[in-house]
Amino acid sequence: MPREEETKPTPGQDPEADVPELNAPALAPGDVAPPVDPSPRFYRDWRTGVTIAGFLNLLAGAWLIASPWALDYVAGDSRLNPIICGAIVAFVALMRVGIWRAEWLSMISVGVGVWLFGSGFWLATSSAAQWNSWSLGLAVIVLALLSIDATEEGRLEGSPAAGESLSLR
Repeated sequence: MPREEETKPTPGQDPEADVPELNAPALAPGDVAPPVDPSPRFYRDWRTGVTIAGFLNLLAGAWLIASPWALDYVAGDSRLNPIICGAIVAFVALMRVGIWRAEWLSMISVGVGVWLFGSGFWLATSSAAQWNSWSLGLAVIVLALLSIDATEEGRLEGSPAAGESLSLR
């Protein structure tokens, strides 16, 4: 005579079947399923930081190209310097947005930003040209470094940029 433990069906078995087998709902019972978060968190993607920095660098490059006419540079100011620097910064920014993982492109922008900042001391005679070179040089450097930082954080597993939740609180 079978003992009571042997005749008792195990969870997931059909007690009325001739041969007790697992049925489909028993393969994933409710207590095994992962809990659903009632307030889901949103995550930022590291590519967003690269794209925003690239777009802002593109605007800085466009301003550098237009600045000699907008700021009415005097005869002693180099008009060619901001135009060439702006064209390089804009081109690199466009390339950087298209090739997210190539942070070496942003190093070109850092170099151009350093040159632009330094040229404010040597190639600009009016205060408008000097301040334009200094401020845009620093802006290009900072934006390029932020773009590099976003790429590096995106490469690290478990880094804040790869999965940091955006707090809405």
